[in-house]
Amino acid sequence: MATDAATAPDDVHERLASARLSPAQRRIARYVIDHRDAAAFSTSESIAQQVGVSQPSVSRFAAALGYARFSDFKRALQTWARAELSAPTPSDDTTSPLAGAIAAEISNLQWLSQSPSLGDQVSRVGRALMSSTSLPVIGLRISRSFAQHFAYLGAKVHPGISVIDHGDSQAKEALSRAAADGATWCLAFILPRYPREACELVRHARGAGLRVAVLSDESFATLAHETDELIGVRLGSGLLFDTTAAMNIASAALLHAMADSRPGRSQERLELFERYAAELAVFED
Repeated sequence: MATDAATAPDDVHERLASARLSPAQRRIARYVIDHRDAAAFSTSESIAQQVGVSQPSVSRFAAALGYARFSDFKRALQTWARAELSAPTPSDDTTSPLAGAIAAEISNLQWLSQSPSLGDQVSRVGRALMSSTSLPVIGLRISRSFAQHFAYLGAKVHPGISVIDHGDSQAKEALSRAAADGATWCLAFILPRYPREACELVRHARGAGLRVAVLSDESFATLAHETDELIGVRLGSGLLFDTTAAMNIASAALLHAMADSRPGRSQERLELFERYAAELAVFED
């Protein structure tokens, strides 16, 4: 959740910037940021009424930021409000949520481009995934679309890709069967808020003998010590739901690395797809 770092005291600013908030909690945060003068002297019931949530939701929001009590959060807000009274008033503050989100994603991509080891890691993981005779791709809940997109494109260069987008016993059976049939790797997309079932599938895959690569955000620590490769990116959290430009780039780069690791076979499969597409008139001219 973006804030005005120039005037927000470090304590509140850092907590808002680093906390993983639910969509309802982000609505509260957006209200608090936009109306901090009023919120600093409001009750939790009043804030809840303004946002359209329950009073316990406001208390849980304060707890999610690390405050033991709502009153502690309120005091921090009051410090913020008083700091603004003595700060110079900006002549024009017209930054929209969209503009803020775009700026945050530009920063995220710049951070990604400056990672000294990312290129080597993506190449290494791409080769490993391409070498697996079959490749299960895990993606549950919000991560489902990333897994499906990756598998749709990846199938054009790797014939053994399959998607696991549910976290039940059948999913575990599919992972075990893939390992028994000679698969050596699987890939998992695990974005906030990290589904417990996805973490369980990763553990099951490793228990079945598969090595696991995970794409997640940089703050993901639940399985960091249990994965074979963890590719971390930064997500944008200034809007109601996360923005994922850096994740899209990392996913596409991984597909590119897979194709590059076996260029001859990849080119043959791409040309085969183009022939099928032409025969079936898949695309408009």
